[in-house]
Amino acid sequence: MSSLRLTQQQREHLSLLQRSASSVVELCKSAFDYLINGPSPGRYEIMAKKSSDLGSPEAVQQAVEALISLLISVTTRVGGSSVDTEVLLRQTFPDIGADVLEVLEQFVTSKRNFVEGSIKSANIRAYRLVNLDWRLEVRTASRSLLDQCQVVVTMKLYLHTEPKNENRELLAVDVSGRSEQELKAMQEDERLHRKDMLVQTDVGSLVHMIKTLEDALAESKTRRIRNIVDGIH
Repeated sequence: MSSLRLTQQQREHLSLLQRSASSVVELCKSAFDYLINGPSPGRYEIMAKKSSDLGSPEAVQQAVEALISLLISVTTRVGGSSVDTEVLLRQTFPDIGADVLEVLEQFVTSKRNFVEGSIKSANIRAYRLVNLDWRLEVRTASRSLLDQCQVVVTMKLYLHTEPKNENRELLAVDVSGRSEQELKAMQEDERLHRKDMLVQTDVGSLVHMIKTLEDALAESKTRRIRNIVDGIH
């Protein structure tokens, strides 16, 4: 099993794990409190003053947030296997002492059910793109400037929160033979689940959006994302 893929910034924030086990215990408690109640700057300031090896309150909060990311990543990566959790943490943090690794393992193991339950119970109302209309507009000249070229792309995005069958027409609905009550119910359903959005952008921004979407598509194929999606559904 390979180690977790952490960004350089996340590794820097998790450098506070190279402290005493008692300090790491406080960080783990604060991380779970963050999940329940949100951030607590006052608590991080007290922790920083109480334990000089934790650094500034900002560093404490960054470590807490990185611990939450670590908890979610490990949970979605290994599922319910405590053996895999121990191996994964040991491979990810080879320079951390055994006592701190034990604290991290207990933290991940004890909070796994909470994370899994939160993911499964989350009512994620994410819109899906079901159709797209677009046109290219070019302004070649104006009265004030004869030599001019402005290219604008206008798009109308048709979004829907329910899965759609790609093998049938997504937007057209056959209303023949339906009663007035049925039509009203269908219209109400569309109102609740459908959203149309008009977007206008220049070519440079469009290229950037395409690159961002391609990166997201590549990320969605990773095992970590597939585990998260399986947990939601």
